[in-house]
Amino acid sequence: MSRLVRISSLFSLAIVLFTLVSSAAAQQWKDTGLDAGVQMAADFAVGEQAKRAKTTVTLNRIVKAQDREPKLGARDFMLCLDATVTNAKIFAQAVVTMDQYSNLRLMGWSKSTCGNDAGGGAAAVPGFAPNTKYKHVDINDAGADLAAQNAARLQSKKTKSTVVYNELLKAEDMEKSLGTRDFRLCMSVTNNGNVGQAQALIGVDQYSNYKLTSWIDGPCHTAGADGFKSISNSDAGMLLALDWAIGKHSDEKDVEHELGKVLKAESKGMFAMEYRVCFTVKEEDKTETIEAVITRDQYSNHKLVSWKHSNCK
Repeated sequence: MSRLVRISSLFSLAIVLFTLVSSAAAQQWKDTGLDAGVQMAADFAVGEQAKRAKTTVTLNRIVKAQDREPKLGARDFMLCLDATVTNAKIFAQAVVTMDQYSNLRLMGWSKSTCGNDAGGGAAAVPGFAPNTKYKHVDINDAGADLAAQNAARLQSKKTKSTVVYNELLKAEDMEKSLGTRDFRLCMSVTNNGNVGQAQALIGVDQYSNYKLTSWIDGPCHTAGADGFKSISNSDAGMLLALDWAIGKHSDEKDVEHELGKVLKAESKGMFAMEYRVCFTVKEEDKTETIEAVITRDQYSNHKLVSWKHSNCK
């Protein structure tokens, strides 16, 4: 082979390598919002992993998501998921591809610490944390108000409960794209008669179809100094723990206690949970106000840490 041919071959190889490197750089993962495509990919990943592992896998929430530049309508997702696998809460990292026909494929699933970092992990969930991709929207914005109404409607349908939208407390959306909008909303709502707050992520496409991708009951702010964060008085996990605690205390005291009303509820934790609840109970024809602290480990075992008469209302 002549020197000229070798130089020409090396030059061609260099061009190919440069093209591959440039293409790879252009395909780097980038943070993305929790849009309808991300939610679809997360639901698929959980269902597919459950089939493969032949176990129960439940999606609790999407902690964060990344994707690559869409190509001919196809998308690649890297997801950090808060999931429950056979009653144990974990963080899992999943890679899902979606072709231009919306066919999904799970390329990878692994237990991960992706939810522990400060950039978007447990500390940022479920608080109404800043996100530079979302821009402030006036609470009188007609689109945001309509999105809030639809969020409550879709949550009612999903949970088979009565969720009534009261008013918009804070609204943000992402840059509009081809007539679509993605909102993050903090709302006052009434859930089965209990007034509280909720944070919702909801998108609307160019045909005015709404997709609710996340709903979190409780005030839209971060936890207090002691780590406890206010939650809805109708939170399912809290009510389950409270019901257990009342039964446990009744057995210990050999006196029947009946739950009256939850006045205030707080929680902290991710894998294991700790609840601090202020409530009323009927005890021997008297109504008492009680503050109790109950823990639940990752295996759903409860423990009554404290039970005291209080003026916590």
